[in-house]
Amino acid sequence: METIQKVIELLSKKYKARISILSNNLDGRFNSMLDTKNGTMFSVSFDSLYVFKDSNNNFWSTTPRSFVYNDKKYYPKAGQEYTRHDGIKYTFTTREEVLEKAMAYFEKFIDPNYGIKIVNQKLFFYEGRDKTEVLNLQKFKSRLFGKIDTYISFN
Repeated sequence: METIQKVIELLSKKYKARISILSNNLDGRFNSMLDTKNGTMFSVSFDSLYVFKDSNNNFWSTTPRSFVYNDKKYYPKAGQEYTRHDGIKYTFTTREEVLEKAMAYFEKFIDPNYGIKIVNQKLFFYEGRDKTEVLNLQKFKSRLFGKIDTYISFN
């Protein structure tokens, strides 16, 4: 699958509330995803600059022509890593590798129940003060009574 198609697929999934997609277009050309709990981020700019930042502020990026750090200009090559004095690492690599890191991280937060509101999963019945029974709800339509739509089964 082409890289831009993988980006579009990653952006089009429904995620848990902690994941924010910071764009209103799904063409995969200029988008960002953010984990609002720990600051992990994935960003794509015009299908040429891919950046993934983890919760420790380490960066993986496609290789730029040059970048400036401490008033010195660097010309990185793919596979090179630069470490700042505070320990934050910048790793320059291919866009496919950056995308794989982002997919591996964000796919953990796909919400399979997106749009489904779970109201009640269990009922608790109390017999006296010490004994509690937990029963799973089973829903079905009753044949005898048209107005009854739920029933508790003691299977």
